[in-house]
Amino acid sequence: MSIDMGALEAMLQENQVVEFLKQHPDFFLRHKALLDELTVPHEQRGAVSLFDLKLERQRDRLQHLEQERQELLTNASRNEFIFRVYTDIYPALFACTSLRQLWKCLHSTFRERLRIPACALWVNQARVKAKRFDKPYEMEYPLFQRLCLYPMADQLVYFGRVNDCDRELIFGQGSLVHSMALLRLGEYGEWGFLAFGHANPQHYQPGMDSLLLEQLGRFVTLLLPTLARSCE
Repeated sequence: MSIDMGALEAMLQENQVVEFLKQHPDFFLRHKALLDELTVPHEQRGAVSLFDLKLERQRDRLQHLEQERQELLTNASRNEFIFRVYTDIYPALFACTSLRQLWKCLHSTFRERLRIPACALWVNQARVKAKRFDKPYEMEYPLFQRLCLYPMADQLVYFGRVNDCDRELIFGQGSLVHSMALLRLGEYGEWGFLAFGHANPQHYQPGMDSLLLEQLGRFVTLLLPTLARSCE
């Protein structure tokens, strides 16, 4: 590979100029007339002075900081609202007497207040026996174990995309779900699953904060013995 010695020399010279100005911050104080003579190419305005360029950079920086501040305020307000929804739902869940009531409470609250359209509640048939009218919420152990291995990969919480097979298994045929939050229930995740699905493929993404969801899962786990019978 040939080396352009001219380009290399020009780059070295530029670096030397940069280092010189860093080491001599009073350079332009000693050469004030140079400030009036120097202009910098500008995409919209042709050429501007160093002073105008500095003002423009400061305005851009202030605008960027203001955007970041607005985003932080928006996220803080959103997080506070989500926290309130989770807090408000606990008394209603405590009053449930069946798995169906529990699912219905979760589904309606998350759909109406958080705009999460899909919700699923499953208990592991090998560990939990549902009441006769709650049998539709039981999942056969081979299917439960497959989900524990994929997409969960033996984790307690999963955020991310969902394939067609898992979507149909978890949310039912024809469900408009492309990303999901999947949470295993029980101390070791052995009792079942709680899942929330969204049509937006980017709504649930890996690395999201799972604190509130895990707290909800622990609360639901505490309620399960009053709603179903353990196989142990």
